[in-house]
Amino acid sequence: MNRITQIVCAWIPNQIDNHVVVSVLELMRKAQRVLNKDFSVNLKYNEENFKRHIETIQKNHGYIEDQNHYEDMKYGKVTMKYAGCEIFATYNAVFSLTRKHEMSLAQMIFDYEKDGVVLSGKFGTAPKAISDYLTRLGFITYFSTDEEEFDKIGREYDSLILTMYNDRNDIRKEVHTINISKDCEMYIAHNVYCNGKVVGPCACVSEVIKNINGEKAKGISLIGIKKR
Repeated sequence: MNRITQIVCAWIPNQIDNHVVVSVLELMRKAQRVLNKDFSVNLKYNEENFKRHIETIQKNHGYIEDQNHYEDMKYGKVTMKYAGCEIFATYNAVFSLTRKHEMSLAQMIFDYEKDGVVLSGKFGTAPKAISDYLTRLGFITYFSTDEEEFDKIGREYDSLILTMYNDRNDIRKEVHTINISKDCEMYIAHNVYCNGKVVGPCACVSEVIKNINGEKAKGISLIGIKKR
């Protein structure tokens, strides 16, 4: 039974096309939007609790690197610790491009609760919702599920958001989304392990992925982002 379980858990990351995975999450996003659930009660709660994290963000040079400490902020029906990685990646990407600290993480959460959240937060945020959100903010974005394109996108765009399998051979290790910023053409991945540790600098996107979880990570989608 253990061998069968291993085969099944490896089948999804290795055999299901990335485009199919993204499309399923997109359908779930649309279904959530039709339900039109009201999570507005979270906004004030999150605004108040975010204040506790400002000092740590400043110590991390403006980036959120410690998702594991965000059990005190809500996303839909779950916590940001549990399912906030896509929103943290968005926050970090915007910061990497603007170097502005004035963003409201609470407002960003609220915006994704209105459009992007999947299963009330239990499945996080649909990858395409991130691209749509950044486009609405005025950024130029490019979305791809083709891993062979990832290094090219990395060269052409100024900040990146990667959605990946934590373990290409075990779907039970779940999916994670991170921001990859660029500094002097080197790539640094943020909030990879949710504990303050970054990955990099690396020479390209594929090297970043190779350096995550002992070479077990596998890309699902990549968003290239730059200012207009």
